[in-house]
Amino acid sequence: MKKIILLVTVVLVSFAANAQLAIKYTPLVFFRNMKYTIHAEYLIPGTPRVSAAIGFSQNLFPKGSGLDNYAAGTYFQQNLDKSNAGFSIDPEVRMYSRKNMEGIYFGLYSSQRFSSSQLDEYGDYYQDPVDSTFVYANPTGGIQNVKTHVAVYGIQVGYQKFFGPDDRVLIDVYAGGGTKITTRTFDAGNAALVGGYENSVNNGIAARLNFSIGFLLQKGDESK
Repeated sequence: MKKIILLVTVVLVSFAANAQLAIKYTPLVFFRNMKYTIHAEYLIPGTPRVSAAIGFSQNLFPKGSGLDNYAAGTYFQQNLDKSNAGFSIDPEVRMYSRKNMEGIYFGLYSSQRFSSSQLDEYGDYYQDPVDSTFVYANPTGGIQNVKTHVAVYGIQVGYQKFFGPDDRVLIDVYAGGGTKITTRTFDAGNAALVGGYENSVNNGIAARLNFSIGFLLQKGDESK
């Protein structure tokens, strides 16, 4: 993680020396299964108010929903202690209507989310009469690992405004929607595995509505 932060810092400093650059933080991302999201937005020189941005997040939990049930006569439970919540990368491209990196904009966005899980296999399960939860029983000793990739692609519209001393503070509000593709890749597990899952792909709809706050590190020509 320290190496990643150092690399990002070097890249951002290099960008800041050449064109308009902003750093932003999105606080409300728990509903996207993320701890936080940090963005860097860079105005592409020589373009008609076009910017490119990249976001980075650490995920809260590994994606394993819907995998802890029946498969080929056995049952699976996600082992959170041996799973990895992973990370997310969010690239996007924007075109502002009147001014560089300020005002109304339209654009394309994406979110690439990665996580991995270990599924422990059981021969049976029962419902606890005390709290009605399901308890897995008779472990087979089998495990199956799964890598999950959630890819989101969509369009968005938003509004970004500078304010404060020297117009350095900013707020960014945006909304949009697109398609979500979830790909789960399973390995063969270990020698004790009785049942097992097959690789799968599921499509869905993704909605986008949030806000970010940030700081303009490098000011460019805001009149264009």
